[in-house]
Amino acid sequence: MKKLFIILTIAFTLFSCENVNIESPIPEMAVQLSFNIMQDAPELNVIGGYKNFISATTYGQYLGYGGIVVFHGFMEEFYAFDLACPYEIKNDVRVEVNMAGVGECPQCGTQYDVGFGSGTPSSGPSAFALKKYKVLVSGYNLRVVR
Repeated sequence: MKKLFIILTIAFTLFSCENVNIESPIPEMAVQLSFNIMQDAPELNVIGGYKNFISATTYGQYLGYGGIVVFHGFMEEFYAFDLACPYEIKNDVRVEVNMAGVGECPQCGTQYDVGFGSGTPSSGPSAFALKKYKVLVSGYNLRVVR
């Protein structure tokens, strides 16, 4: 039953995104974030857990345009997205993520899928997916890069 739900969810996401642009209008900015889940982000130990990184805390840490959210996805993978809404394109208008895997822009109301890692809008005016970053995992260490 769980596999059927996952397959249907993925199929719905793929077929409902016909008008979604993959290229994000969010400006290209430096991205360099490394941390240990156990020490720095224990909330990522559970599926649906997420952590926002808004301001750099160490030298050499770069957090994209509007900050970064790291999400522990429903398929046991980690995903990272820029928090800036691609419809608003302002670095201080940040998508708010919840454990249900939905990110919502407080300004335009667009909802984005982060739980399965697509970042695509599911409702609202945006035709752009969230800007996605690469996540490298080694044990409990995560590294986010552009």
